Amino acid sequence: MSGRLPTVIFSVVAGMIFFWYAGESVTQPVLAIGPDAEVTGDGLHRLDTSIMPAAWVSPDLDLSGYNRVFFMPTAVQFREIPERRYNVRTMEHVTEFRVSDRRQLRFRELFGESFRDSVGEVESYELSETLGRDVLMVQGILADVISGVPPVSVGTSSATVRMAWEASIILELRDSMSDEVLVRTAFRQRMDGPFDVGLIAAFTPRVVQGWCRMLIGQLEELSAL
Repeated sequence: MSGRLPTVIFSVVAGMIFFWYAGESVTQPVLAIGPDAEVTGDGLHRLDTSIMPAAWVSPDLDLSGYNRVFFMPTAVQFREIPERRYNVRTMEHVTEFRVSDRRQLRFRELFGESFRDSVGEVESYELSETLGRDVLMVQGILADVISGVPPVSVGTSSATVRMAWEASIILELRDSMSDEVLVRTAFRQRMDGPFDVGLIAAFTPRVVQGWCRMLIGQLEELSAL
């Protein structure tokens, strides 16, 4: 996954190119046309926004042949923010702070654990521990993650911050035999405050759990197309 994540970020977060699409059939989802008709760098076409606000699919998508899902390891990518020294005065104008290596590790573990716990909520597919022709690979990704929490060294343990976390929450569905990306959904969410710095550690698991439930809900929506 480490080799694919930058492509995902470029294709979904950085932008799209426009693409006109007029064809459609009863066996596939309706693809967007006009100004919403986008195609990603890896050939996924935007689904009509009336069906799902931000989803890109293979133009010949047909999920009816998949009966089982195999959950891939999650992936988390943090925005690269240079490490610097802060004081109370300069910090007032800063909204993004570098996440320490220790906090990054814990955040990755938290997302992975929460996503695995959400697997039990899947109703449309059987869960599989092996790959096969009827198996859909599912992966949850957090990209361009930003923290609004300053380093502890600044001495703001009792202060409030304007934002706790911001991230692009991405779901990818792949064919387990070809590894072809069939669907990618993406939405950007920012947890605006104000928040008490001392409460963010307890608040973060609920945020991540909510993101995971959203991803599972999108999987269910896509299975119903």
